Amino acid sequence: MTHTSHQTRILCWAFCLLTSLMASVIQTVVWRWTGLDLFSFSYLVLLPIGALVMGFIALSGFYLGATSFKYQPDRIDFSFLLVAALAFALQIFLGMYLSLYLMGRLPFPDMDILTSFISFYVTEAKHTMHFNRQTSDTVAAGGAGWYLLMVQIMALCAVARTIYGATDRSGNAQWESKY
Repeated sequence: MTHTSHQTRILCWAFCLLTSLMASVIQTVVWRWTGLDLFSFSYLVLLPIGALVMGFIALSGFYLGATSFKYQPDRIDFSFLLVAALAFALQIFLGMYLSLYLMGRLPFPDMDILTSFISFYVTEAKHTMHFNRQTSDTVAAGGAGWYLLMVQIMALCAVARTIYGATDRSGNAQWESKY
């Protein structure tokens, strides 16, 4: 790896982190002003549209940097995208927590309180289902909230894989093996 490609990698990573931060701030502001959780929006529970859209927004910085600078990513960049996708999910919850903290509704953040907040939010979040123009009662997700979060995390990992594949021009990101 040349010195220039190392600098380009760092620049692509910085773009990704910047767009990830901007996406989490947008999510938090929309959530605080409207109560709408864009990240958790899903269709028929199993299609996490919000996680997919927000994930593409969050990781788009890597794609923009790689295509602008004609950077050829490798497996290290794919690992970075996976970590960035998982960190973005944590940023969503951290943004919600910090907005409540700044309003004086939650105590000073520490790891135990943050994990308790995430657990509470995932299990007690209210979900509304719409069938044939009729709305069901809002109910808490309970333990199923963890499964919904797992589907959202898998969607973020799929977005990371998609962005890596879109920026790889060498064909190394293909699923099939070459013998």
